[in-house]
Amino acid sequence: MTDSSGDIKLAGQGDVTYRNYSRLGYDRLLRGVYGRPAHVDGLGEWEARRPKFIRRVQAVIAAYPGSVVLCGPTALQVLGVALPSHLEDWQNCHVIVGPGEYRPRRRGVIAHRSLTPPHAWRMVDGLPVLHPVDCWLQLRGASDDDLIEVGDGFLRKRKPLLTLDAMNRRLNELSGVHGVKRVRPMMRWLRPRTESIYETRIRLVLVKAGLPCPLVDHEVFCSSAGRTFHLDTGYKEEKIGVEFDGRDHVKDTEQMEIDAIRRRILQDEGWMLITITSGQLRDKPAIVRSVESALVLRRAAKANAW
Repeated sequence: MTDSSGDIKLAGQGDVTYRNYSRLGYDRLLRGVYGRPAHVDGLGEWEARRPKFIRRVQAVIAAYPGSVVLCGPTALQVLGVALPSHLEDWQNCHVIVGPGEYRPRRRGVIAHRSLTPPHAWRMVDGLPVLHPVDCWLQLRGASDDDLIEVGDGFLRKRKPLLTLDAMNRRLNELSGVHGVKRVRPMMRWLRPRTESIYETRIRLVLVKAGLPCPLVDHEVFCSSAGRTFHLDTGYKEEKIGVEFDGRDHVKDTEQMEIDAIRRRILQDEGWMLITITSGQLRDKPAIVRSVESALVLRRAAKANAW
């Protein structure tokens, strides 16, 4: 079996073997499975992680065609869902097989057995993945906050995988399955249109401290500039925006200039912007104090204005 581009070869085919794979420009991905190196030119270490992982997972599927479906963290990583770091698994490939099916026993392959035949929800890069909600239930060691962060990832702003209604429908279909009772209460905490796991993390810090839940991906039209901006989260009445700063473009002077102009325009419209970094998330009380103080000041100013 090969994938559509011929990048994956099985030793049984005879043209690529352990004797010649290196000379032919292949990597040994699994015993008896060889593949062209993933295309990672120009990518940083973190960005290159997923394409390299995809290539290894393709090798597993090539070795067990039609008999396994990707599940758990492997399926979610293939789907591009961000996971809390302690739930990630870039070293192993998690697959699920049905009753009576052969259970793969290979280094780097963790096989789970299902009481019913598993069905692929979608094909991604030629890989069969289990339904995201099923994988959500399979995240062992996840805290409630972890589950909310992953659930928000299904509803992400860019290319969302699911809607809240679709998630609820799948949970109803899985009624009685282990884990469903636990995640149902998490549904009320989910919000569509987040762009990063850190945005969810900040929102949970605020809400669990007793502050109002901010609007997610709040749209602000700035009449002075005739432009519309989207805030990660915001309090509309108080005109307070709370945003995550990932510092991804700290050395990108052009992007820094764009951000500075955006900030100035929003401030000219009366918005107070509070930016939070991943490092600042270690001091949750400080974040709560900052946002709470801003809410109190803005509400007092509004009351006095009348």
